[in-house]
Amino acid sequence: MKKRTPSQRMTEDEFINSATSHTLQVPAPATEAKPQGRKRTYKALSVSLTDSHVEAIDAMIVLAARNGIVRVTRSDIIKLAIDGLTEKSENHLLELLKKS
Repeated sequence: MKKRTPSQRMTEDEFINSATSHTLQVPAPATEAKPQGRKRTYKALSVSLTDSHVEAIDAMIVLAARNGIVRVTRSDIIKLAIDGLTEKSENHLLELLKKS
């Protein structure tokens, strides 16, 4: 880089008036790839299950995969089970809880 020495000093007004204005192209904002839908919030929980429960959940995931449903998780299986329990009557649910 060359070291430039000014041949003559500019006054403050000359410096300000010699400036140029360049308009910069501002890129258009990127559109969101995700479709607008309802917002889902999740809470991470830790649960203890016996080996037989984990094996049963995993067997359901394998069954789903064999039938072309490949994005099933353990959380999905547990949510389905909870949804199934909420459809039971209160008395039936209490009977099931007594057995556990």
